[in-house]
Amino acid sequence: MLSATAWPASSVRIVQGAVTTFAHPAKQMSRAFCAGCGETMFGINRLDMRVVPNSLAARASGGDLPTGLGPTMHLFYRHRVVDIDDRLIKYLDGWDGPEFLSVPEA
Repeated sequence: MLSATAWPASSVRIVQGAVTTFAHPAKQMSRAFCAGCGETMFGINRLDMRVVPNSLAARASGGDLPTGLGPTMHLFYRHRVVDIDDRLIKYLDGWDGPEFLSVPEA
């Protein structure tokens, strides 16, 4: 499971240091790492969005995730291990795919 926030490429910038990227050999995605320490900085998905782990955002904000970065949806719900009982939209695959439609209880 990954709690992350996706941003347009133009909204993410490196203000200090450099990144090294690794392109997935078969999928249209890559990951950017800090060239100095190896920390994952962000992923780049097939839509060219920068996917920043929320743990990184929380550490940068003193330990707590900023209020505006709370969960708004579940992605890749098709591959879930447990059902999640909340009112958030659940996409079976990425956010441009079909939504999970629960079956109403009788």
